[in-house]
Amino acid sequence: MYEVFGVGVIFLGATLLFAGIFWLIRNAWRLRKWLGVLTFLTAPLGGPLLFGLLRFRQNKGALVLVLIGLVVGAIPFAADRAWELVFGLGERERVIDGERHLTLTGWDRKDYNVVLARNKDVVVLEMGNSDVTDETLQEFAQLTQLKELTLSDTMVTDAGLEFLKTLPALESLRLARTKITKEGIATFLADPPPKLLQIDVSGNSIPASALRKWKNVDSEHRRYVN
Repeated sequence: MYEVFGVGVIFLGATLLFAGIFWLIRNAWRLRKWLGVLTFLTAPLGGPLLFGLLRFRQNKGALVLVLIGLVVGAIPFAADRAWELVFGLGERERVIDGERHLTLTGWDRKDYNVVLARNKDVVVLEMGNSDVTDETLQEFAQLTQLKELTLSDTMVTDAGLEFLKTLPALESLRLARTKITKEGIATFLADPPPKLLQIDVSGNSIPASALRKWKNVDSEHRRYVN
């Protein structure tokens, strides 16, 4: 229901915005036909707004309509951010048996650092997005309670694995279909997180030989998927 309302508000804002822009283009056309054509052709570059500002007194109504459209269209985004700040991440955030679970797979924003900074006590974290890179993992040093981490289908490389070595509570790690290599995972497992018991590197063409030495240290409890 909220999504439908949000789309409706965005559509209304866009309608008002474009109505204001075409009003400005019409005013330019009435002043000079060539100016109207020029204003229309430069619309993606802000031509109508520039014309309106240069002749502000004659275009106040159109400019106000453009401003209202921008404000109305921004309401759903502002409301979503305000809701997140006040009430958390909604269905992406759950507390199970006192442990925080955070699902950022499908996250459509770039502010991972902000979310992680507010959820330092996360225990289970899913971040299977193509915009997650080695740089994103630099924020993980603060996640001292993290036990289960999913980074499948990300752009993480061997360099990013270095940021995971310092996670003191990490037990399960999923790195399926990433950019890691046999050499990188072998180096990582030579000095792994102290409590790591499960690792999934499927879809990376990593042979069992790169994982077996780590597993054999505690073959009863350690598991891998390649």
